[in-house]
Amino acid sequence: MPEKTPRKTETKILTIKFDGPYPTCTETKDVLADCRHRKSGGIYFWAILVGKSYRLTHIGQTGTSFYQRMKEHVINTLGGNYRISDSQALSRGESKILWDGLWREGTRERLPEFLRDSTRLFEEAKRNLKLERVFVAPLEAEDRMRRRIEGAIAAHIRKDKTASSLFPPDIRVLGRLTTESAISVKIVTPVDVLGMPEQLEV
Repeated sequence: MPEKTPRKTETKILTIKFDGPYPTCTETKDVLADCRHRKSGGIYFWAILVGKSYRLTHIGQTGTSFYQRMKEHVINTLGGNYRISDSQALSRGESKILWDGLWREGTRERLPEFLRDSTRLFEEAKRNLKLERVFVAPLEAEDRMRRRIEGAIAAHIRKDKTASSLFPPDIRVLGRLTTESAISVKIVTPVDVLGMPEQLEV
């Protein structure tokens, strides 16, 4: 009998399809009010439109729901725990920090300072949030896989100085460990996101 030719193993590609852009919240609608994926978990990012393309300001993952995580993010921004920047500078693709948050090392005991300037900072935080748009990609995967994808995208964005102009360099992400095998991920976005790759090894 003739020997059977062994079948070639096809490389599996995981597709991450982002949906958006969605407003973070408004004074008339709740967080992700019009997003059909608000109860799902997966990968998400925040971005601001600069010219004709979006620039990342944050990337994350959640195993609970996008709604819960985005609401936490909004509250942390308005409450001074997260960074607040000059909104006019953000719209130009520039980072001009007015308040560096309360979660970073060296900032955790600055709450009294925030409270003394809370009226001005709160209004600027609202302007920041009005500029931000949210993109979500539902994904049923283990925590490690979500974190690997999150970390790989962040690392890729940071290679491009212009694409990462609004992306804080100290956002904590965890990429692939040396003991983990790489997988290919195809990334689909509905609009132009500066620096976002079409495919990555994660």
